[in-house]
Amino acid sequence: MKIRLLMFIFAVPLLLVGCNRANVDVERNPAGGFTITATLTEAEVNTAIESALAQSANPLLRDPQVDLQAGQIVINGQHDRRDGGGTVSGSVTVTLSVQNGALTAQITQADIEGLDLTDERIADFNARLAEGLARRAENNRGLITMQSVTVTADNLQIVFTAQRQ
Repeated sequence: MKIRLLMFIFAVPLLLVGCNRANVDVERNPAGGFTITATLTEAEVNTAIESALAQSANPLLRDPQVDLQAGQIVINGQHDRRDGGGTVSGSVTVTLSVQNGALTAQITQADIEGLDLTDERIADFNARLAEGLARRAENNRGLITMQSVTVTADNLQIVFTAQRQ
């Protein structure tokens, strides 16, 4: 999976889904910008992840089913074996956090039959993911700053600020 795909899976679609729902609270902040809180249900997160994965020609998981849990997102689905031997069930556990004003996604566990993701490979992937998200965040010139992200069994809440140029 590429860094951009995870960015689209966990940031852009989630924010867009939240903005299309009534679960968005916008308040003017003292700095002249806005503080925006988007709260997404498990079904909305599932729809966003499913849409994002559908954009990839060869996604890590197909037919994803999201399970929001305290502090993490577990994504279950079907994985197309790279050797052409059909599909197998698999799951990926992802944690979201905010670091230096940017949303980060980190795979903390991957359990997919026939796919060997050692601790070293996951660590390497997470490092590349963090670098890619940091580069992407630099492109917004500091206009959007993530404040927090909270995952509970019921919803995903993302708080960010938007400043005027």
